[in-house]
Parts: sequence; structure tokens; C-alpha cells
Amino acid sequence: MPPSLRLLNGKIMELSRHIQDLANELLSEILSFVLDPDLRIQNDSSHGNGRNGIDKGPIEHGEASDLDRWRLVCKRFMRIGTPRRFSRFVIRFSEDGFRRLDELLKMQLACYVRTVTYLVRPFYTGSEWASILQTLRSSNQSLAQLHAHRLREQTNLVETDHDLTQLRRAITAFSALQEIKLLRLQDSADEELIDFIHNSTNTNTRATHFNWERACSRAVTSLGIALLDSHCPAIRFIGPQISPEATLQLLNAPSTTLAAMGSRLTSLDITFHSNTDISATMANLSDVFGPFFAEAKNLVSIHIGFPPKSPLDLDVDAIFHGIRWKTLRTLSLQGWRLADHEIITLARRHRRMLREFRLCAVYLRRGGRWSDVLAVLREEMERLERVELREIDYADNFDALATASGVEVFDGPLDAPLLSSLSVAAGTSPPEMRHSMSEGATSALLRGRVTALRSGNLEKLRALTIQDLDDDGVQVQREQIGLWEAWVRSGLNRLANGQHLHSRSV
Repeated sequence: MPPSLRLLNGKIMELSRHIQDLANELLSEILSFVLDPDLRIQNDSSHGNGRNGIDKGPIEHGEASDLDRWRLVCKRFMRIGTPRRFSRFVIRFSEDGFRRLDELLKMQLACYVRTVTYLVRPFYTGSEWASILQTLRSSNQSLAQLHAHRLREQTNLVETDHDLTQLRRAITAFSALQEIKLLRLQDSADEELIDFIHNSTNTNTRATHFNWERACSRAVTSLGIALLDSHCPAIRFIGPQISPEATLQLLNAPSTTLAAMGSRLTSLDITFHSNTDISATMANLSDVFGPFFAEAKNLVSIHIGFPPKSPLDLDVDAIFHGIRWKTLRTLSLQGWRLADHEIITLARRHRRMLREFRLCAVYLRRGGRWSDVLAVLREEMERLERVELREIDYADNFDALATASGVEVFDGPLDAPLLSSLSVAAGTSPPEMRHSMSEGATSALLRGRVTALRSGNLEKLRALTIQDLDDDGVQVQREQIGLWEAWVRSGLNRLANGQHLHSRSV
């Protein structure tokens, strides 16, 4: 007789069920919703990677958190909650940060860590820090003491290689590690000191500054060495603010080291930032990327980005070197000046495997046409499921806008196009198109197309020709982007319907 039933006076009576009767797997699923109602939405997102996904930061410490209270209920709940409690770990480049790491290792909890976030501050660089902090004490003693403490910490950690030693121990112990994030850390105390230095009348302080290049280079080198010591077979690396100078360390690495490091990467999500001419810097580093990407044969997702305000002016294969990744599913480019044939060639190399293609703040050089790029994406990509175009334009128009505005075109994070999330599935109704163009321009550009979009009519979208996209080769309007994305997606399921694709020469 099942445990939920019992016999009483010859009758079968049903007993009430308790939470303890549930299986561990079901309890874990319930726990995920209790702790984070958005978790299921985040996990089900088609682009929930490190670049677009929601990162809510490390779980709180102490028994005040819901997860810790859950773990204190009983031994069974402790066993269920512990893997989740320590699945993410944040390491700060500080004595306290490495002390916390040491405590985790001693508690033998490292086996549960799946994601490591390494927070690193820009390094104190220059010889005048003692003088600066002494002057600062007269106006803000607490701020001066804080930075003096951080400066001592940086010096001690670097001179003793304590950061490298601890990272090697940690990465080796994190047997379930899947993801490494390298993030730049800067707070209000740093900003106050920067303002103080800038306002100083002492010219000798100008050479004394916060240096992210040195900090990033050391972090990348240390993480690379630590990764080589480990047995982690598949790692996603995320670095939203990488210094190009940090990659110079790869020039001195032997080929066997590059092979061992590259072969373990399944996802590379990095955005480069530099205070110098980033195009010249990346051109000098071109020889680094060739052998590295050649060894990174298991990449499933790649995002290589540059600041949209100062896009990279370099051929795409100066970075990718004509490499074809057989496992690649997601490819994303941000902040580039490219010729249309470069994008087309890159897409065609991966037409049989690519499922997601994202272009953000990519500007076509003179002579190129976006309509040619879109036609190839629509007609030749065999497995593409998602295409995203954000703030794309023509390089000449981008330069004209930059000149007209003085220095910069964009201010703050890029906003998604109004129709970037438009669904073109039959029977759905996409949102209304909003635009700021004149009524005359609207009529000429989008009259029949808007009807197809608003009705959600897949066949009308498919029937649009390249000419209907109104690509003038000069300027891309925000209102066009949604239409272009929808037009490309409307033709992406032809293979699934058994229709034959004919290659189109562009």
C-alpha cells in the first residue's frame, strides 16, 4: 500500500502529504522559484549569455538570506541548498578577497563553484602617490587612509605573487567550473581621488594615475596560468572591458600553452577598450589572434566588441584570420567599420552551423550595401534562427553625425531598435511601428511594409523584395532596422519546409 494511504476500520484513508515527501529534484526546482522568480525566464532566454543575460551578483552572505535560512531547516535541505549556495563565487583583488577564497577552499566547498567573477581595480601607477595621499589627508583623512590601505595591498599582492598563487589553487579546486568573468571595479572613492588629482596644481601628479592596462594584463595572465593548471574541459570567458595590451602577454606564450588554453574555451565574450588609437593597437596584435583562434576549435559562441563611439577600423580577418569554427552557433560583432563583403564572407563560412548572428554599431564602408548583406543572411544561412541589428549604419553617415555633434555620436548604453524583438510567426501581431520621419518619407519608405508588419502576415513579409527594403546606401533609419530584421527572419525557415536554397553571388 502506498505510504500516502492507510487502512482504518476496513477503509482506505488518504493521508496528507508533506513537503518532505517530495523528491529532491522537485524541491530544488521549487527552491529556484522561491529564491529568484525571474530565474526561469532568464534560463529560457534564447540569448541569456554573459553579455545579455541578467547577472544578479553574488548571493548574500549570512543567515539573513533566504537560501541560508532554507539550508538551516534540516540536513536534507542543507544537502539540496549547498550546491546552489556556492555555485557562484566572487573573488576581489584584495587581501580580504583572497582570504574569503581561502576560507571557501578550507571548507571543501570549491567543488560546487560553477561561475567565478574576478573583480579587479585599476592599479596605482606612478611615483607620487605618497605625496598625493599626504596632501589629501589635510582635507579628507578617511579617503586618504582608504587609498593608502589599497595601495599597500596592491604592492604586497603583486610583489609576493599572492594573487597568482591563490588563483591557481582556486581554479584547480573548482572542478565544476564553467564560466570565468573578469570585471573592472571602480567605486566612488576612486572617483573622488581622480577628481582630486585632476584639480591638483602640482604638475608632478599628472604622471600618477589609475592604470587599468596593467591591472587587466596581470589578471588575464594570472587567470590563463591558473586555467592551464586545472582540468576544466569547457570554459566560458567573459570580459566586458578588456585592455588590448592585456593580450600582448599571449605573444610570449609557447604554442603548446595557446593550444591548451584555447582548446578549453567554449565561449569568448570580450569587449576591448583603450585610451589610445584602438585600430592601430589591434593591428599590432593581429599576429596574436591568429594562432590563438586557430587553437580555440571548440568555440560555440563568440562576441568581439569595441566602443561604438570609436569603432575599430580594421578588416574582420585581421582578428579572425579566415578561421572556420565547426562548432560555432552564436556570432556577435560590435563597434566595427567593415566592408559588406567581409560580413558576407564571414557569414558564409559558417552558414551551415550559425544559429544566431548579432551586429551592433557596425558601419559599412563606402561602396557597400546593407541590402546585399541581408540577402545573404536570408537566403543562404541554413540554420540561422535569430538575427539582431542594433544601431547599424554607413560609415560616411556615422562620420558626418560625429562631426556635426562635435565629438561623440552615442551617449550611454545603446537602446534596442523599436522592432528588434518583433515576432514574424504567422498569427502574431507585432507592435506598432513608431518613427520620427516626416509623413512623406514614411509613405515612400514603409507604406506597404508597415501593413505587413502590423498584420503579422508572414507571406507578405516573404514577398518583399530587396528593393522594398529601401536601402539607399547612404543612411540607415532606426525605423528600417525592425523591418530588415523581420524580412531576414521571414525567410529563415525555408530549409525546414524542404525548400531548396540557391546560393546568391554578391
